[in-house]
Amino acid sequence: MWLNENLQPGDWQGTFPKIDVAAAAERIREVLSPTPLVRLPGSIPGALDLRGKLENRQETGSFKARGALNNMLRLTDEERARGVVASSSGNHGRALAWAARRVGVPATVVMPEDAYPNKIEACREEEAEVVLAPDRWQADVVAEQLAGEGRLWVHPYDRPGTVEGAGTVGLELAADWPEVEVVIMCIGGGGLSAGSALALRRMLGEGVVLLGAEPTGAAAMVAAQREGKSVHLDTITSQVQGLTTTYAGHLNVDLCRATLDGILTVDDDAIYAAQRRLVNDDAGCGWAAEVVEPAGAAAYAAALSTDFCDLVSAARTRRGLSTEPRGAMRVAVTISGGNPAPAQLAEQRA
Repeated sequence: MWLNENLQPGDWQGTFPKIDVAAAAERIREVLSPTPLVRLPGSIPGALDLRGKLENRQETGSFKARGALNNMLRLTDEERARGVVASSSGNHGRALAWAARRVGVPATVVMPEDAYPNKIEACREEEAEVVLAPDRWQADVVAEQLAGEGRLWVHPYDRPGTVEGAGTVGLELAADWPEVEVVIMCIGGGGLSAGSALALRRMLGEGVVLLGAEPTGAAAMVAAQREGKSVHLDTITSQVQGLTTTYAGHLNVDLCRATLDGILTVDDDAIYAAQRRLVNDDAGCGWAAEVVEPAGAAAYAAALSTDFCDLVSAARTRRGLSTEPRGAMRVAVTISGGNPAPAQLAEQRA
C-alpha cells in the first residue's frame, strides 16, 4: 500500500480549473442516467457500512461511457470531420465507438489481440473500425501513428475530457451519500480516480478519506507517485484486463497526488474472489445475476483487504481526524465495469 505523505489540506483547491466535472455532468445528463449506490457485504459484519457504485449498469457496461460521451460532445466541427481513434483493451473502445456513433463521427479502436473477444465484437457492433495489435504496448503505438495521420486521439484516461467525464461518478456519489467517510476507486490509467477524487474533494472537502485500488502486478500509479512522475512499467504480471495499463496518465498522476490519501494494491486472486462474491447469490446484496468483470471488483477487493483499515487509520491520523470507532465505517467503492468474458463469468458462477 502507499500512503500519500505529501498530501496537504487544500492542495486541490484552485488547481486544475480546466477539469470541469459539473459541466461534464450537464453535457451528458440527457443521455446517461445516474447509477445506483447499493449495500455490499463487508469482511467483518457490522464493522463497515459498505456500498457499491454500480457502474457495471451504465450504458456500454462501464463508467467509460461518461468520458467518451463528454469528449464527443466537446468536439469542434473540424475534429468531427477528422474522426477519432483510441487504444483500449475493451471498455473505453466500446464506449468511444458508442458515443461516436451517436454523434455521427467515424471511430477507430486499436485493441490488443488478447482482448476479450466479446469486447472486440462490441466495438464492431457499434460500427467502429477495429485494428488489432500484438499487445497493449503496441496498441498505444499504433493509435499514436493513426493520430499522426490525422485522426483525433481520444485518450482512454490521460485527457481532460475523459477525466472530467469519469469524475461525474464521484459527483453523483457525493450527492447520493454526503455522509460517506471513505471512498475507494479502482485505478488503471487513473482517469476514474483522478476525476472522481477531484469531484469528491470539491463536494465534500477534507473530511472524507479517498483511496485508490490497483493490481499488485500492474501498480503504475503507485510507481508514479513514488517517482514523482508518470513512469512506464517494464513488466506487468496482472491478468486483470482493464487495469493493466503500462503507465498512469500524466494529468492523473498530478490529480491523484493532490487528492488521494493513498492507494491499496491487491493481487489478482483477491480481485477474482471479490468478483465471485458480486456475481453469486452469496454476495448478500439481493441479486443472483449481477454482471461484474474482474477489473470492476478491484475497489471492492481493496475494501475487503487486510491493509484497508491500517491505511484508513494512517490517513486519518495524517489529517488530524478521529481514529476512534464511531459505529460502522461508511465506505463506498466503485464497481467500475460489467463486461467480463462469458467463459470467465461462467467459471466464477460455477
